[in-house]
Amino acid sequence: MINDDQCWTYRLADYCAGRFRFRNVSVPGMDSNQLLSLARDYYAAIKPDVVVLQVGIVDCYPRAIKKAELSILLRLPSVISRAVHRLVKRFYARLIVARGIRYVQPAAFRANLQTLSEIFEGARIMVVPIAPPSQTYQAKNPRIASSVDEYNALLSSLFTDGFLQECYPQGAAATIFLSDNHHLNAAGNGLVFEAVKKQLDALEADR
Repeated sequence: MINDDQCWTYRLADYCAGRFRFRNVSVPGMDSNQLLSLARDYYAAIKPDVVVLQVGIVDCYPRAIKKAELSILLRLPSVISRAVHRLVKRFYARLIVARGIRYVQPAAFRANLQTLSEIFEGARIMVVPIAPPSQTYQAKNPRIASSVDEYNALLSSLFTDGFLQECYPQGAAATIFLSDNHHLNAAGNGLVFEAVKKQLDALEADR
């Protein structure tokens, strides 16, 4: 667990106080489909000059079962759903490799981000890369590393000038996650804060 003082968005808000009007909008577990919907309906009203975007792991994470299948499982009698859950857990890695399920496929991810850039036309968009997975995460999910690389490449190609390529140095994956191997710890949040801070400082210096 991390506290507010360690979270990069809150640190950035404090750092920017008096220099930038800062609005933090985030939803845990949100993919780019949901982000696009919210951007159209709500976030566009902010009319930002700068957008700092962190999205993609929910989109690209290789899955063993589809959303529709999960929905059906949740409605089945518990004795059946538990049995299926045990089977999925037992063959998790094999299912991931065989089925190729991702909640937002690459073409849709690209289209979503392209539309997002059009919604915020005229704004400077800075993109935090999807964090490189740890070895423990890769052992659990054999497709996660290649999927993260693929989606980061899409982000980089769409936001050439704003993609924070140097955010995570080589070997950082071993030290930037909480025990769930998914959420950033204090060190990981620190890296993101420093990367975004550097770009904002440079932007302000050019004004």
